[in-house]
Amino acid sequence: MGINTNRRSFLKYSGAASVAGLVGLAGCSTESGGGETPDVLMVVGYPQSGVQLFKDYYADYGDDTVDILVTDGLQDGDLPGDVGNDMSNVQGSAPSAAGPGVDTFESLFTEEFDYDSAGVFTSQAYDASAVQILANLMAGANDGASIRDHMRVVANPGGTQYTPSELPEAAEAAAAGENIEYAGASSNVNFDDAGDITAAQYQVFGFTQDGVESKSTIDFGGSGDVPQPEPSGSGSGADRAVRLGVLQPETGDLGSLGQAIRDAALLPARQLNGSIDQSIETQVGDTQSTAEAAVNAANSLVSAGYPSITGAASSEATIQVARNVLVDNEVVACSPASTSPTITNLEDDDFVFRTPPSDALQGQVLSQIANEDLEASTASTLYLNNSYGQALQESFVSAFEESGGSVLQKVGFESQQSSYTSQINSALNQ
Repeated sequence: MGINTNRRSFLKYSGAASVAGLVGLAGCSTESGGGETPDVLMVVGYPQSGVQLFKDYYADYGDDTVDILVTDGLQDGDLPGDVGNDMSNVQGSAPSAAGPGVDTFESLFTEEFDYDSAGVFTSQAYDASAVQILANLMAGANDGASIRDHMRVVANPGGTQYTPSELPEAAEAAAAGENIEYAGASSNVNFDDAGDITAAQYQVFGFTQDGVESKSTIDFGGSGDVPQPEPSGSGSGADRAVRLGVLQPETGDLGSLGQAIRDAALLPARQLNGSIDQSIETQVGDTQSTAEAAVNAANSLVSAGYPSITGAASSEATIQVARNVLVDNEVVACSPASTSPTITNLEDDDFVFRTPPSDALQGQVLSQIANEDLEASTASTLYLNNSYGQALQESFVSAFEESGGSVLQKVGFESQQSSYTSQINSALNQ
């Protein structure tokens, strides 16, 4: 992949993950002894903390100490400029957009909003909102349980297929109670029994002075499509208002990514309003990049009468919103960015769906890059100390050790620290 394998590599992870019982206290590490510098260091974080972390790394170690691998949470084209380094020794992985409607989405998105290109998780946000709107139109009511029961009806194989370019036609068919299959921008958006998508593609990317560039892709096939259930809703008559909440981080550590994800989540409503007989009403809640604020914002959306929500972004927020808001109030959420393996097995009464793949896959992708492209035999992890960071680093550790590699250090850190020098030194055995 164009990486100099004579340099040691620094792996950075930023997907959202959570596994119950993981121990990951910030600043704690697994001692290996001997002071051996790892071939690979995996770091899990978000952009705002990532800026300071990488500034500290380059200030102390320069460009050539290790190669760096990052994932979706740090796939930010502004990062090199904010850090003050071209970060040419960095590559990573992120869920990519590979659905049949990706080109249409990117065109609509850049025309509607002031972006040069579609960023990470934006196509997944568009699909999450589109599916919920279609499920609501077919259900015929702003009722969370009815919308839940029609999510797979409008998304899984079995009906007439519609892509993002045909979203108004798909909406009209759903409102008429016809069997449809929405094939989206990020993927075909086929949900399994746990609300996860059944297949995924990952992009391997690098940083340049101009931002982010794609290097290659890695495909994962699913375990097979879940058949489309029979529709049971009444459909929607004219002049009905469909209500969709959007719960995203407009501020905080994820704010630089969350604003574009928010806009992509709002795009299907803009595309449909004025094109169909029904109206689409939206309201945005800011998670402020914390689980506590996410729960408060979700409660506000529920109180305002929104039966389904596109969000949250971080896995920790989605998990806490599910446990404290969604199930008790019978409200659907479809996350465009929460990738924790824990979400697959949440006791959520089937109210939680997501359009990105689980980080159980991303750990394998990162291990494959480390093994095959960087020829690494040893690794350390440096991760954000929350459910997302803990679980993703564990996913990588498991895959890397299964492939024969050795993990030297596992070091946690907290969001928005003033300095990360101590954690970086520990992870590099310095």
